[in-house]
Amino acid sequence: MAEILGLTVSHFPYMRMKGYTMPSVLRSLVGGPWADNPKMSDPKNWPEEMQREWSNDLGEKAGIASQKRQIEQFRKVRAAIDDFKPDVWVMLYRGINEPKAPERPKYWIFLQDEIPIQFYMRAGNQRQNYFEEDPEKIETLKMHVDAGEHLIKHLEAAGQKPYVARGTADKPAIPGENCVSGLIALDWDHRDFKTPIIPIGIDPFGFNRERRPVGLAPWDRNAPPPLTPAEAFTLGREIAKAFRPSPWRVALVAATNWSNAQNTFWDSGRVHPAIDEDKRRFEQWRNNEFDKWGENWTFDQMEDNAQWEATTSIVLAGAMTEIGSKVKYADLQTTYVMNSDWVTTIFEPK
Repeated sequence: MAEILGLTVSHFPYMRMKGYTMPSVLRSLVGGPWADNPKMSDPKNWPEEMQREWSNDLGEKAGIASQKRQIEQFRKVRAAIDDFKPDVWVMLYRGINEPKAPERPKYWIFLQDEIPIQFYMRAGNQRQNYFEEDPEKIETLKMHVDAGEHLIKHLEAAGQKPYVARGTADKPAIPGENCVSGLIALDWDHRDFKTPIIPIGIDPFGFNRERRPVGLAPWDRNAPPPLTPAEAFTLGREIAKAFRPSPWRVALVAATNWSNAQNTFWDSGRVHPAIDEDKRRFEQWRNNEFDKWGENWTFDQMEDNAQWEATTSIVLAGAMTEIGSKVKYADLQTTYVMNSDWVTTIFEPK
């Protein structure tokens, strides 16, 4: 019977760029959409700790320190991967209809022989990457097609109905930057990307909500919902059931942030993550109380605390509950001016 190694890493997109760019989201909001709203844009109205992080350098020192600490976390995760020696990385991450399906899917699986990824540039014009690599450089990553087909067959038989995006060499189906950021976190120092992957994108927002830099569009509760917490938990269980009897050693990775200041209604007035609520949930997580996460989350909580992206971790929680895996190592890094909180986890291989 194969083993599964559960992991979480941050997908914060500026992590792979120069450290001084880390607070870029908040800087752009203060100087842009928030400029006419002093309650949000004037640091004097922020919590004291947020003001200290912002300091007199627009958060640069805090950003560099946060990046340094996260790189240490990436290396801990990589050490666990090297010890485990997986045959495939299965990457759970947040996206919104990246396959451009006619109807917005709740989740999707990319499957093709290989995908070209541009790791060292983001948003088409941000080129100052941490690694000082050529921003135009393209890495070609292999997909584990056999493992992917096996997973899809199991999920379909279990009634999960995954949307499958099968690209071609001419028109590859390429995962978005949250997947890209998670992948580079797993291979920070090597960046040879030798292990085949299976990307699984999850839309945690649903309800046809648009996500902009300022936040989420109004919530139409009558629109099609995303995966409920119970459905996400069950999906994780089914992923584990698919791979446990398989011949492959699987690193099942949730590339995710928890509270993200812009993952709530754009007129909510939120300027920083829900740090206290993330701390409360982290205590459950690190103490292996995630087995109830399919039951004790609600959409209203996710909206109030800007925690919709926790859906990705709930999928992983279901998988780890299915195989009886416990947390070996966990770290929560909270930030005010980097827009989101980051969780690193290494589970027992089971």
